[in-house]
Amino acid sequence: MFRHRPYLKVSLVILFILGFGLVYYIQKPTVSAGIKIADRPVVLADKTWNLQFSRPIKKETVNEENVFVTDSSGKKVPVTLELQENQESLLIHAPKEGYPLENEFFTLHISNNVKSTFGFSVKGNKEIEFAVKQTLPVIESKNQLTRYFKEVMKKENSSTFPLVRQENAEMSESSANANQTETAKSSNEGFSQTNNQVEDVVEGDIVKTDGEYIYQLKEQKLVITKALPAEELNVVSSMTVKENFSPRQLFLQKDKLIVIGNSWGEPVPHKKSQASPNIAIMPVEGVTKAFVYDITNQEKPKLVREIGLEGHFVSARQIDSNLYLIANHSPDYWKLEEERETDLRPKIYDSEKSDHLEPIALNKIKYMPQSIETNFTLIGSLDINDDSSEFKVESYLGSGNQLYMSKENLYIAVTKYTTEKQKEWAAPNTEIYKFTVNGTGVQFDTRGEVTGTVLNQFSMDEYDGYFRVATTEGKVWNEEKPSANHLFVLDENMQQVGSLKGLARGEQIYSVRFMGDKTYVVTFKQVDPLFVIDTSKPEQPKVLGKLKIPGFSTYLHPIDENHLIGFGVDTKVVEDKNGNNKEPLLIRGGMKISLFDVTDFTNPKEIDTEVIGGRGTHSPLLADHKALFHYPKDNLYGFPVSIYNNKEGSDMEQTFSFQGALMYEITPENGIVSKAKLADESKGTGLSPGEGWANQIQRLIYIKDKVYTISNREVAVYTMGEFKKMNSVKLQ
Repeated sequence: MFRHRPYLKVSLVILFILGFGLVYYIQKPTVSAGIKIADRPVVLADKTWNLQFSRPIKKETVNEENVFVTDSSGKKVPVTLELQENQESLLIHAPKEGYPLENEFFTLHISNNVKSTFGFSVKGNKEIEFAVKQTLPVIESKNQLTRYFKEVMKKENSSTFPLVRQENAEMSESSANANQTETAKSSNEGFSQTNNQVEDVVEGDIVKTDGEYIYQLKEQKLVITKALPAEELNVVSSMTVKENFSPRQLFLQKDKLIVIGNSWGEPVPHKKSQASPNIAIMPVEGVTKAFVYDITNQEKPKLVREIGLEGHFVSARQIDSNLYLIANHSPDYWKLEEERETDLRPKIYDSEKSDHLEPIALNKIKYMPQSIETNFTLIGSLDINDDSSEFKVESYLGSGNQLYMSKENLYIAVTKYTTEKQKEWAAPNTEIYKFTVNGTGVQFDTRGEVTGTVLNQFSMDEYDGYFRVATTEGKVWNEEKPSANHLFVLDENMQQVGSLKGLARGEQIYSVRFMGDKTYVVTFKQVDPLFVIDTSKPEQPKVLGKLKIPGFSTYLHPIDENHLIGFGVDTKVVEDKNGNNKEPLLIRGGMKISLFDVTDFTNPKEIDTEVIGGRGTHSPLLADHKALFHYPKDNLYGFPVSIYNNKEGSDMEQTFSFQGALMYEITPENGIVSKAKLADESKGTGLSPGEGWANQIQRLIYIKDKVYTISNREVAVYTMGEFKKMNSVKLQ
């Protein structure tokens, strides 16, 4: 019986070869065509198709004979093919002027002559028909909207992985930079201004001042304190904005105060439908609301208007007297399985028009082609100065998780996930939608796409007609495909004109700072590399220099064009005595302030440092740039902080030490100089017995030559320079 063994070996080899061929046969490429709610998928005229192959493909087989696009008459369209570095991704760029709109449809062709690097062919030809629009298409009927969500459910049920949706959480507006010109400007009016990212584009905050009164959000209350004279500090008004309402931000416009937040679990009246009484009304679980108060008399604020967008608060901005309010709404589309007809339109509210929520008009709902998002992004705008101005609302199917706004444009970054069946989860990319802003008018302009995801709003910037964005691709913990960081430069049409790829592989971005034609990027895994990048030539951004130091900065703040302050966390690398980890262990330490000198772009230096406390020390500033106090006249910087000190001989055990605020003088000449600790001194110690939310200082502001600390428990005032406590008032 053993004499037949050679034949067995041959058979096994043949089976192995056949199996190898089956495994390495290229599957039909994955093409994201979004949700088909019309006869064909609809794309924008400048669409770039991204074909994902299961195996690396041979460059020689990527040509206009094997991959091409034809118009409705069968004529080839001049597209451009770009095979990515990994050879598994093929980009098909639209013609320079975009796809011609006069054509009824186009067809993308992928031939089985496209072969892998092993010589195997694509499994069968593939053709995709698509239509083209110059701008975002509009939902044309309730049936079409219902069809969109039914298609979403089909994709969810057929995907190996569930759809990844944006969580109902506020866009991160923290951990990064405020532009140099805005910061240097600070306030010449004798009182603090919010630390805005872009000059003259105002951001909301939990505390505002007009130089005489302090307006503060305290839990569900609006508290107004008369700040001057400091000797007569007193609360003149304290009121609950509304039951079941969580205030998030304040805006101040002359004699108008705007309170923005979320209303949850509130029974909101709906107008009954006379035409379609059988259509199910979707329940309202949350509404983003803005209350406009007349504060001519600060002792008796008068509510003059209330507006609302169904969904969770995302962000808000103010330019001149115009307020821009953004919300994300996640409809319960799964109820379509239970109801024959369900109105999925998001609802809006304006007290000037009615006393109830009303569904938004269908012609106000646009959708992002190729998107499979299940959220709505709602953008509302209002002229605060005009009590009878129209509350304009636009709605877009597809929600963004980051926002950047200049005086002329608004950009929404949408994380783009893959939902097709794959052996492993593909790293997401980012689509960026650009809207033009003119008064209360907000109109879609164009879109772009970049590799990786953005950290926060400060990873984006508009400068000299170009849009710049820094991204991280992949995850730090993925050893097979280590993370990488990129910087992309896009033109006014959101077409990529330059890029810098592969920064600090295996690390991720922790903060970004754009200053003129220079960009500063902090990445981190074990040490903090500060990269200095030149973008003076948008087509060729390049690294000029870098600095590696322990710890990392989550917020970079300019002193001048040659010096930066980094606020972040100190770290220490220790040996893993148990040998359980391939890499050394990393232990976080206290809060760290770094003073950087970038006079020589090729050789950035850390010229001074200050480490505050030990492991567990934290400050709102590390996650919110608006928590920084800056008094330009005396080069003073301050921030709230809770300090923990390490127990002697231990990096893992800490004791609570201090809760309050710290004040520093920071200059290139003298470095970082501690000036004061500001805290509740009612017990005579300056130290609280333990952390408590009510006792935590939330913000520091200045009015003339006085410093005010604001917590949920009290407002206190100190002299500038000596920082001697003058007065305080308790808050109820």
